[in-house]
Amino acid sequence: MGNICATIASWLGIAWIWFLSIFMHWGWIPNNLVAGPAVFVGENEYQIIWETRQPSSAWVTVGGRVFSDSLAGNLVLDQKAHKVRVPMEALDAAGGYEINWQQIMSSDTGSRYVKKGNHKAEKFDFRPIDFSDGLQIYNLSDTHSRLQPGAETAKYWGGKLDLLILNGDIINDIWYPADRNFALQLAFEITGGTRPVLYTRGNHETRGVQANGLERYLGGPGGDRWYFTTRLGPLWIAVFDAGEDKDDGHEEYHGLAYFEEYRERETRYFERAIANAAAEFGAPGVEYRLLVSHIPVGRIGVNPEIQARWVELANQMHPDLALSGHNHAVTYYPTGSYGALDYPLLIGSRPAHASEDGVFLAAAVEFKDGGIKGWFTDQSHAVTREIVVR
Repeated sequence: MGNICATIASWLGIAWIWFLSIFMHWGWIPNNLVAGPAVFVGENEYQIIWETRQPSSAWVTVGGRVFSDSLAGNLVLDQKAHKVRVPMEALDAAGGYEINWQQIMSSDTGSRYVKKGNHKAEKFDFRPIDFSDGLQIYNLSDTHSRLQPGAETAKYWGGKLDLLILNGDIINDIWYPADRNFALQLAFEITGGTRPVLYTRGNHETRGVQANGLERYLGGPGGDRWYFTTRLGPLWIAVFDAGEDKDDGHEEYHGLAYFEEYRERETRYFERAIANAAAEFGAPGVEYRLLVSHIPVGRIGVNPEIQARWVELANQMHPDLALSGHNHAVTYYPTGSYGALDYPLLIGSRPAHASEDGVFLAAAVEFKDGGIKGWFTDQSHAVTREIVVR
């Protein structure tokens, strides 16, 4: 009897897979949104990213212009995660965008023909950073794949939010394809796709066999790096990425890490940025300089020479403030109190699962009228500490 039941169950499973494939082939299963969208900040562009249930073609309309998810002229057809690059000035001026996606299915009549599924579209408002009442930023890190209470904590500013920073270890290792969209889900939960989001990679997001697929799901400079500089109105930002916090030879990596060479390339990148200061942090109109890194510069825990060199480079950029995570703590270090850094450093978040009281704390920051303030806040938006940077 047991063998008969097992056989029936096996055939039912095969039949279900067969019927499911038929339904997907003909577009009978709704190709809905799975995650996002979110508007991520790149070097000199926005990247609008979302995920659909099935692989689709995708494009975005902004102010009557069409921008596609394409590669070398071909629309990307085999991905569920869609990344469309849009000029900052176009989206800032339009104040909104429409995401579009359409499932592509091969036809029974031959490879020269294509069957398209239903076209779907959704519209979203967008508000760029607004300096008329100062700049309101929220710095969130170390959620480690837990959506709540980090998402509620980061809603502190409400409608005043100008920039959300997801400052690393948002995801707790990336072993399965489903792990990759967590930060995208979190960004949408907090911003609703209506505010810019800056992502910095944490050391946990370098781990797992699916880690190299993260680039489709999160914004950044693209290619094989996560370090970059960018400009948002009067705000200039440098994003440092240490990769891992241990040497490449550490037993945890099984000989599969190659971050030493990556950090050397990063060092040369920031050396060029400093040499080009007149177009970077010294450019006309820059009022504030912000350094963002998951692991605080000067405490990356690897090659002492690289570590010391990064401190020198960061100091030469003259940041008004640095924001970090990694330490599972909320701490403020005035200028001169954190190693050899000659700028103030604010470390926050303290995840709920790493605290005795189970309360998530993270950091709100405001640049206004030449001053800088910070607040550590919890998921109920209560302030536990106020900081006057200057």
